[in-house]
Amino acid sequence: MKFYTFGIQRTCTNFARRIIEYNFNADWGNINDFGHWSWKHTPNADKATSHLTQNTPVILCYKTPLMWMESIIRNDVDFINRWGLAKYPDYHDEDLLWENALYKFSIPMAIDKWIEFHTEWIKFSHRCNFVIMNQRKMLEQPSAVEILSNIESKLKLSKKSSQWTLYTNNVDYRVSQTDSSFDKRKQDYLENKTTKLTEKQIHYINTKIPKEILDFFEKG
Repeated sequence: MKFYTFGIQRTCTNFARRIIEYNFNADWGNINDFGHWSWKHTPNADKATSHLTQNTPVILCYKTPLMWMESIIRNDVDFINRWGLAKYPDYHDEDLLWENALYKFSIPMAIDKWIEFHTEWIKFSHRCNFVIMNQRKMLEQPSAVEILSNIESKLKLSKKSSQWTLYTNNVDYRVSQTDSSFDKRKQDYLENKTTKLTEKQIHYINTKIPKEILDFFEKG
């Protein structure tokens, strides 16, 4: 059976594909091409779901806004360039810009893209059979097992073996598990704690995100 993964950039869509393929007898259906309806990062949920049925297994990948922004900051020139986040207006609040050696971009514009993406997928998710893979929940065994069990029962995917294969140390920081900072970074991830953003930037993000999006993806 084919399954599909969708999520905005830096929400561990590659991880989702890998863990599904390890645990279930299922084939990844996406075509990883920006112009294709099944591009894994497509914001056009209307077009994507119009090619699916209500029985099509879909994994919606999710990362909290703060952890997602930290991932963008760490390494995603493609996302910044693709959506023109470096082309902000002159009157932009300098405190809400992020700058490093590679780029300078608008945090508000990035958050707007995050909101648009998740709003669209909430609107059209009823067209398919989906389970939300919250990346933070995949870092602890009980919640990871719960998500995989939900995938088995709700999406009707056939399990390969009696035991689940888990990757609870899949922290999205490209840091080796032997690195001295690994445990601290994983704990920050679990606690939704960022060390990169300022208090003003954190406050902006937390107050900007609509509650209905958080309710849908955090409780789903």
